[in-house]
Amino acid sequence: MKKVLFLLLFVSARLFAQTAPLFVADQTIRLDGVTEYLYAFAEGDQVNLYVQELTGKKIRAVEFSEFPDYPLFRAYDLDSVLTKTITIPKTGVYLLRFQEVGMNKKICRFTLHRTAAGPESARMNTRVGWDIRENPQYRVGKRSVQTGKKTEIMSLGGQVTVAASKFFTKKPVNAYQFTLPPNTLQWAYRISVGQAVTEARRKDADKLKSVLHSGAVKIMGIQPETALAAFALGMAIDLTVTTGGEDVDYALVDWNNWQQFAKNENYNAFMQQTGMNVDVQRRYSPLEGTYFFALRSDNWFDDINVTIDIEAVTEIPLFETEIYLEPFKG
Repeated sequence: MKKVLFLLLFVSARLFAQTAPLFVADQTIRLDGVTEYLYAFAEGDQVNLYVQELTGKKIRAVEFSEFPDYPLFRAYDLDSVLTKTITIPKTGVYLLRFQEVGMNKKICRFTLHRTAAGPESARMNTRVGWDIRENPQYRVGKRSVQTGKKTEIMSLGGQVTVAASKFFTKKPVNAYQFTLPPNTLQWAYRISVGQAVTEARRKDADKLKSVLHSGAVKIMGIQPETALAAFALGMAIDLTVTTGGEDVDYALVDWNNWQQFAKNENYNAFMQQTGMNVDVQRRYSPLEGTYFFALRSDNWFDDINVTIDIEAVTEIPLFETEIYLEPFKG
């Protein structure tokens, strides 16, 4: 039911985005002689033109034409306010021209909005960025442009066994390998030894319930499914950390330093802890690539199971196809 409701809301939002008037221009100018503005519009656009003379006087003439000289609308000796909707016959350059004569000072404000005919032309770059009189030929182009970002949370994790030393007959080390997803902004992890993970998750779930009732989640616009995800997002939530029971030493390292760790040689780590039963950390580095949780046990007799939970916060760029005009020299 939730998925159906989300789909209906998504479709409604897309339909609204396609039909709602899109801003093009809002300018206040002094009328003196001939004043012209050029804009690019797509076929089927409904252009809403609003003109107001702010001193209450009449405007000599207003013209809206397909460049260079095919008029779509003309009006003379206008009253102080004009509202007009114009349908665009084909994708191209259009000219808004004001004409005024005499010595009277007239101040005019005009606005332009466009309602796209459909989703394909909804994203149209209305700017004419070259001297069209010097180069009147142009062509229609398309390009992919970033229109926003979407925050998502990706869950990683698993379990690994660290062998006991068995009176120095085995190496009491192992590693958990993971790869951070593309576009990771920050991430958090929980390392738990043995059955401690069950109790830690239960306690943290109770803490998450109280956070979900606060305004923090609404502000961030995303609802985390786990307490660790909420922590990864930066929410103020005090997750469970313990040192009792079976424990493990760990280090967050790259491949080369995992090799050094396994040989009990000097190594460099992004993060390291000793004697932890449950540990939780938020990380802002590293943010891409493959890494390892290098693990070491001091248990002589029993192997230990270590559970690693990871929640990565990603910011996915969103792209749409934009229509634009560019000069063309044939």
